[in-house]
Amino acid sequence: MLKITKLKWLMATSVISLSMSPSFAQAQSSEAQAGRITDEIIVTARKKEETIQQAPLAVSAVTGAQLERAGIDSFDEVLNVIPNAGQSGGIGGSIQGLISIRGISTLVRFVGLETGVGFYVDGVYMGRPENFNQDLIDIERVEVLRGPQGALFGKNTIAGAINIITRDPSETLTGVVEAQYGDYNHARLRGHISGPISDTVSASLSGGYTSRDGFVKHLTDGKDLDDANLTTLRGKIKFAASDSSEFILSADYLKDDSNPSFFEVSQFGLAPFGTAEDQASLTTPFTTNNEFENSLERDIWGASLTGNVAVGDGDLDIVLGYRSSEFQASLDDDKTSLEIFPDRFSQDTEALSAEIRYSGDLGDKLDYVVGAYYYNQDASGIGDFAGGRDLFEIAFATVVPNPVPILLTSSVDSESIAIFFNTNYAIAENLNLEVGGRWVSETKDATHVQQDFTGLFGNTDFAIKRTDSDFAPTVSLSYDVNPDNTFYVRYAEGFKSAGFNTDFVTAGVSNLEVDPEFATAYEVGLKSTFADGRARLNLAAFTTDYKDLQLSQIVGGGVSLTNAAEATISGFEAELVTSLNDYFDVNASLGYLDATYDAFENCPVGGGITVAPVSNCAGNRLNLAPELTTAVGGQFTYPVSFGSLTARVDVNHRSEVFFEPQNERRLSGDDRTLVNLRAGLQTDQWSLIAWAKNLTDETYVNFADDRSAITVNTTQSFGAPRTYGATLRYDF
Repeated sequence: MLKITKLKWLMATSVISLSMSPSFAQAQSSEAQAGRITDEIIVTARKKEETIQQAPLAVSAVTGAQLERAGIDSFDEVLNVIPNAGQSGGIGGSIQGLISIRGISTLVRFVGLETGVGFYVDGVYMGRPENFNQDLIDIERVEVLRGPQGALFGKNTIAGAINIITRDPSETLTGVVEAQYGDYNHARLRGHISGPISDTVSASLSGGYTSRDGFVKHLTDGKDLDDANLTTLRGKIKFAASDSSEFILSADYLKDDSNPSFFEVSQFGLAPFGTAEDQASLTTPFTTNNEFENSLERDIWGASLTGNVAVGDGDLDIVLGYRSSEFQASLDDDKTSLEIFPDRFSQDTEALSAEIRYSGDLGDKLDYVVGAYYYNQDASGIGDFAGGRDLFEIAFATVVPNPVPILLTSSVDSESIAIFFNTNYAIAENLNLEVGGRWVSETKDATHVQQDFTGLFGNTDFAIKRTDSDFAPTVSLSYDVNPDNTFYVRYAEGFKSAGFNTDFVTAGVSNLEVDPEFATAYEVGLKSTFADGRARLNLAAFTTDYKDLQLSQIVGGGVSLTNAAEATISGFEAELVTSLNDYFDVNASLGYLDATYDAFENCPVGGGITVAPVSNCAGNRLNLAPELTTAVGGQFTYPVSFGSLTARVDVNHRSEVFFEPQNERRLSGDDRTLVNLRAGLQTDQWSLIAWAKNLTDETYVNFADDRSAITVNTTQSFGAPRTYGATLRYDF
């Protein structure tokens, strides 16, 4: 297993930074190859098009061509190269979308809570986290905005915002066909075609299918887990009504029919129990012996209409969206051949959104955007859980003929309205002041019924309606030292919706709802371009005051939901990209986090806890907040007579993280370092690339929790093992 210390990583990043001095100016200049790391990237982080170097905030962007060069196929892989960002595994990665940015994350188990990361595709808010885990197909770029984005992106962006922009239809006929095959019978087929239909209408159609055998071996005769069976479709029609107006109708569909592991059990609460295979599965990663099937079916689709019309001296933009998502899942919670706690659960969500904004200039010094936003979401969930026959016989010496049910039925209807503005004023030729803000009012209507026939949790029935409002301002000041170097300071606030405990609730508890979260961030940064445009270095330092944290935590007697007082998060980020010469590109990023609770009284304690618990978790690290995240990548492309030879290496590292506030080692993820390699040949139309991911076959935990209430003291989810294969691609 490859082990790299923090000091070595810091030294490696420093060496790369020093190598970007003018001493490498002897490199010959040439026209940039598609997807080169220093290609100019246009972002819309401030609801207007500008280069990434012009935007005075911490934003990372990866173009579709760069994704293809790095072999990044899914969204969680993108976050591996973003400083101070990541996504967990297990159920959190499959359907709970557990994303962490700058130490802020939310475990969204059921419909009562929402994530703190705003996730958008082509400007449409995706809502529930089961939408996040998707295949990256036909992508123009992915933008990751770090820190609160309340002014322009609204509620639920206290950690940041993720903006995925898909490619628009092209004006000439183009297309791609790609086939991929690897170990575990991994097969992926993807295609894209785009072009004009008439002088004013163009269209595109993309599709992909992925299948793979499971990583997790069943030790007797059951089905292996963690397989893949994913279908993705997207279509767009672009209508250029005139030189001053444009409309795009888009639709997408995702079908996921898989057998995920969700997690593996490593510590069982009942002993002695089970077969030899059951015992072996507890101590051996990537093994299971589940008796009840694991399955996941996701059906997600949506449509949007975007329009841009020149009105007067400005532009009117309209974004209308509809999203529908549903999933049904089954889970063997104990992962043994015994019948302890079989689960079935499902969620169904519909959402409508509408945004209208007008942007323009007032004179030579002021540009602005003003707008209004509406969002309506209806989310419902059903849980059909059961105490199994073996649970009652082993734990309670009671014989029951059939599993005893626990039924959860929940719904949360949300309606939000907002108005917002953002202005940028040129105080002087090289000094700009940005002022923005957003007022939002949200009404939520929640119901939850828990019918417990086991007697483990008790019955609960509640209906709560509440309205919350907030104003989130943003102020930044940027100073252009020269055309290639800009300093900025930024102040921003964020707001996350109130939540409800629509989970397993211990009867009689008072933690049925939580207040909204609030985050206030102070940031200073530098955006620098040097070496004749062949290198970019972006730096940011920040402090975030994080209040009323919503913490959903599985504890011995059910699920605890609390506002966990407050925390302070400070950190540093660096991103460097450079073209060393005509053939060699390097990218590097470094993130450092000091993320601890300032005060957290009545800190929840897992039932299987193995350390002396504390009642106040002040000083402990926040969930999913690694101290260090680092990534380094190198791409080498060399021309030959038939095309070019290419090779690429990517190394990313994350330090230890905790998954609960007591900071127990058994519920943590160790330091991990992942190495990916790619090499092959390409022409103007063809490419053949061999690849390997997690080359050193590092075994690492990417999520863990405690389910002692159902006799499972420790569960763990592991990241993917080493995989390898080849990709054949044809462009026309």
